[in-house]
Amino acid sequence: MERGLAVAWFKVDDKLHSHPKRHRAGLRAMGLWVVAGSWAGDQLTDGFIPADMLVALGGKPADAKALVDAGLWERVESGWCFHDWEGRNPTREDVEAERAAWRKRQHDARERARAAARKVGA
Repeated sequence: MERGLAVAWFKVDDKLHSHPKRHRAGLRAMGLWVVAGSWAGDQLTDGFIPADMLVALGGKPADAKALVDAGLWERVESGWCFHDWEGRNPTREDVEAERAAWRKRQHDARERARAAARKVGA
């Protein structure tokens, strides 16, 4: 990754420890929720977890069911989606726009530096 480039973050509410959904899901399922959230943020999936990633992320079908039953995930055709991802986490569009803006700032800064160096050397 380019130094300074915007990264996606998976946000965890500081009240999660006492949230009823966390209690309903149980700690094992919540471990999957955190790891899957990190993966979804990294992969810019907008909170989608493909079914074939469940085991790779350390989960079991019972964990996914617990997250759905607790209201933290929603079952979709080919996997699961985090409930209200877009309301709580940056979307792919947000991250890509931030990265594009960062690259433009870097490009512009390099161009200014080159122009200044040419001026000094003239």
